[in-house]
Formats: sequence, structure tokens, C-alpha cells
Amino acid sequence: MTNDTQTQNDEDFDYGCECAMTLLNEPTEDCLNDLIDELDEDGMIATEVVYGLLATILMSITSEDEDDEEVQ
Repeated sequence: MTNDTQTQNDEDFDYGCECAMTLLNEPTEDCLNDLIDELDEDGMIATEVVYGLLATILMSITSEDEDDEEVQ
């Protein structure tokens, strides 16, 4: 893998994380539809973007679970 390819993968992953944070901060159907339209502009979503989305959402869920355990 070349440095250019790795750089693009990193940028795609970061973008996926940003999209997930946007959705987590404003969890509305309109926000979701806007993100889907933006991500799917060229008919394909980069794998790294999906990884970023999933990683951010999973970290958020894990963080919420830990907060719930501390309260109990």
C-alpha cells in the first residue's frame, strides 16, 4: 500500500467518524437522510468511511454502557 493510498484511507476513516458524530449529536431522520445523500453521492461509500462510522458509534455505545454501570 502506498502512502497516498494510506492517507486517503485515513481521511475516509476520519470523515466517517465525523459523520457519525454529526448523527449522534443530532439523531433525527432528516440528519440521517442528509448524511446518506452526502455519503452516497457517487453511488458507493468507501469501506474506510463505514469503518469510521461503526467505530465511532460502537465507542459511543460502550461509553454509555460504562456510564450506566457507574450510576448503578
